[in-house]
Amino acid sequence: MSISHDVDVVIMGAGPAGSAAAVTAAKAGLSVMVVDKATFPRAKLCGAGITPRSQTALAEIFGVEMPREITLQSTKMGFHWDGAVLAEFDQPYEFKYTYRMDFDLWLLGLAREAGAEVREGTRVEEILDDVSTLVLGGGERVRYQVLIGADGVASPVARHLFGKAFDTETIGFAYETEVPVPCADDTRMSIDFGVVKWGYGWNFPKRDSQTIGVVSIRGVDQDLRAVMHRYLEHEGVDPESVTIKGAHIPFGDYKEKPGRGNILLVGDAAGFVDAITGEGIALAMESGAHAAQAAAQVIAEDRPQRADRAYFARVAEIQADLAKVRQLRVIAYSSKTRGMFKEKLATSTRLRDALFEVVRGDASYADIEKRMAKHAMVKVASKLSVWPSILSRRAKG
Repeated sequence: MSISHDVDVVIMGAGPAGSAAAVTAAKAGLSVMVVDKATFPRAKLCGAGITPRSQTALAEIFGVEMPREITLQSTKMGFHWDGAVLAEFDQPYEFKYTYRMDFDLWLLGLAREAGAEVREGTRVEEILDDVSTLVLGGGERVRYQVLIGADGVASPVARHLFGKAFDTETIGFAYETEVPVPCADDTRMSIDFGVVKWGYGWNFPKRDSQTIGVVSIRGVDQDLRAVMHRYLEHEGVDPESVTIKGAHIPFGDYKEKPGRGNILLVGDAAGFVDAITGEGIALAMESGAHAAQAAAQVIAEDRPQRADRAYFARVAEIQADLAKVRQLRVIAYSSKTRGMFKEKLATSTRLRDALFEVVRGDASYADIEKRMAKHAMVKVASKLSVWPSILSRRAKG
């Protein structure tokens, strides 16, 4: 077998998780190749709100702040309920809003600058894990010590390992559109927890548009496209005037063992998305860095097949918090607690402050649960299934 390249780490996928892995591995002195079937810049369905936790990850992993030219900044936020305003307020920190087309291109450039070889517009035809080799389009073969799957929710790497990426019923599905209404700094963003079952709607300001979308667990019985149309009407947009796109996203269905041997899954491919706040970019960058650190460790030890053990230990804290998210999200989504949740969204600065701490990365969901353990809706939630009743018997975990 002819090997064209022999590198320490190959990363499939050039989004935030892949670029974070590439930069971290390159800084550790490893040879790195990033492979993506797309050519950047490329479109990506995502609200692209860069939370304070994401901003911290950017500083710690890449050593940078968001470029001002691709950023809109605002502290203003609102909670809505099926189109009605419940509360409007200022957050104690700035959210930054961008487009994934710009954001991912910028991060990939940083990966290149760090020394990673980037192959855009390149398909992986086959993963030969018995010989730790990828077969690329055209027949080129690349041998690796560790392979990192940063290739999104439909991850070919996950399919290779487990037969499928996710259960399409327990994963999330989202519709989103860009409404061409330019926004200025300090434009208010809003989240609507009442417009959809087991999910929420969002309206994020951008420099050239508003990004409006809805997400829910796919297996919930509802016409999500009709929900999207109603939400757009709530937000003053004619649904027929815009292009609506849909995509699967992780939404509570994460991998308990995100990898096997010297193959690791990060970001969306591992299901690392907060099912309450929707935060995925920070977890993508953090898990990408963790995977690269694990790779550096086991390569130095000459034990690359133990990469999974080194990585699992590093992401255990992320997984523990996502398990708690899955348990606590019923407060927002279950019919038994939604009335209390709606009231607290409108009136409770305590609940608001707790969410602020989580989004900033200053507190875990376990911390918040302990703090609010005596509250009625938390007590009720602890007795409920973590999945909608239609899925509770089928869902894993």
